[in-house]
Amino acid sequence: MTVGEPRRSQARRDLVDRVLVELNALDPYGLEPGAEDGAPWDEYELEAVPMVRELISAGGITGDRVDAIWTAWFGETLSGRTDPSRFEAFLARLNAVGPWPQGRS
Repeated sequence: MTVGEPRRSQARRDLVDRVLVELNALDPYGLEPGAEDGAPWDEYELEAVPMVRELISAGGITGDRVDAIWTAWFGETLSGRTDPSRFEAFLARLNAVGPWPQGRS
């Protein structure tokens, strides 16, 4: 951590990690995060953090919000990059990793 960088609480870090587990399992680009020859385990962290923010502030996340976050980073939707049934299952798992603290972002 650098000077001036905000510290995340352990609870927030745990939530980001839980979302990362789901993103890594989905692995829309076949990067194999965490595998010996794959990308780093936290490859999708920049996308996971705003998803956690949404989950906390809204108490859940919609496919449209996931797609908006994904499009900001990759210029394409995650739902369009993923088989529809896998995307829906991913979305359900994201919404199930709570409980999300209310009103904290």
